[in-house]
Amino acid sequence: MRQLVLVGAGHAHAQVLLELSRRTLDDVKVILVAPHALAPYSGMVPGWLAGHYSWDECCIDFMHLCRCAGADMVLDAVAGIDTAQSRVMLAGGRQLNYKWLSLNLGSTLLPPESTKLRILPMRPLAELQRHWDDLLEAVRCLPHGAGFRVLMVGGGAAGVESLLAARHRMASAAPHVRFDFLLATQGKELVPGQSRTAARLLRAHLEKHRITIFTSFSADKLENGSITSTEGQVIDADTVLWATGAQAHPWVTTSGLAVDTQGFIRIGPTLQTISNPDVFAAGDCAGWEKPLPKAGVFAVRMGPVLARNIIARINGSRLESFSPQRRYLTLIGTGERHAVASWNGIGWQGNWVWRWKEHIDRRFIARYNTLVRKHGLVRLNE
Repeated sequence: MRQLVLVGAGHAHAQVLLELSRRTLDDVKVILVAPHALAPYSGMVPGWLAGHYSWDECCIDFMHLCRCAGADMVLDAVAGIDTAQSRVMLAGGRQLNYKWLSLNLGSTLLPPESTKLRILPMRPLAELQRHWDDLLEAVRCLPHGAGFRVLMVGGGAAGVESLLAARHRMASAAPHVRFDFLLATQGKELVPGQSRTAARLLRAHLEKHRITIFTSFSADKLENGSITSTEGQVIDADTVLWATGAQAHPWVTTSGLAVDTQGFIRIGPTLQTISNPDVFAAGDCAGWEKPLPKAGVFAVRMGPVLARNIIARINGSRLESFSPQRRYLTLIGTGERHAVASWNGIGWQGNWVWRWKEHIDRRFIARYNTLVRKHGLVRLNE
């Protein structure tokens, strides 16, 4: 039987499975490969960091979503792809042959190595839960009055939002600890790409919580209890949260697929890779001709087009083009149940913005988990 292999439990693949639950592909076996059955929705992860949601509330149950779609799920990480042999190699040693392949595995972060300094990369999201829980337990166990310095490396929207969320949660989890929060960014300004008003509002929240900001700081190496910039500036820290720009998975460059200068998989308007029409890619792992921001909104918007085009390719039908939106709304939490909005050069904030964000996020998650319940299945977290 011909096989369609979906690599990655990303937002776009959730929509592919949703579409496959509504129709049958004759003589096609569908397999999803991902290291975890529960995959977090990126929009809700900062709320989880802040303690507003449980991990389960933020996740799509891909194991049961696969069952609804008549697909199999393989719990393993991908070690590589051999496009010449149409084969996916898994970390556990297994190999999967494919006729059609779709990649929606997000991006990763590769911080410098350190044996003495705790590093917590904000990507990949599926690995974040264990590291965050370990960090919270470590600070809870500190003696009364102990000092603890937390440094965020990365001044984009993800870095600022994650640091504000972490500050809120850590302060409530260990009120007996004297925390010192810092943020270092390579650029001269915070949250590039957002409106000036939103950037000003977010900086005000950082200053309100006495978070020290270092600009023009290009992190170079980690030594003992400090991080050093390329220009020799040193910042001491007890733990480092890492949220620099998204990076491609290293094995992609040896897969035989065409990649851009940053190692992301080159795709065309139909979301097919430019090197192989039977291989698709979407979301952060994909490289558009004119690079798109690595934001979850694009993976979500690509999802329906990806689903229809995979099915069209299998059936020999005409494929449609994806048109990236020029403007998109960004909602950035500030740690408490409060958020800042940025859209088309303007910005605003309030508790109502958080409620708006929460409504959007919960509706997205419910789309898939309602399907699971409709099929009489119980989510893994229930």
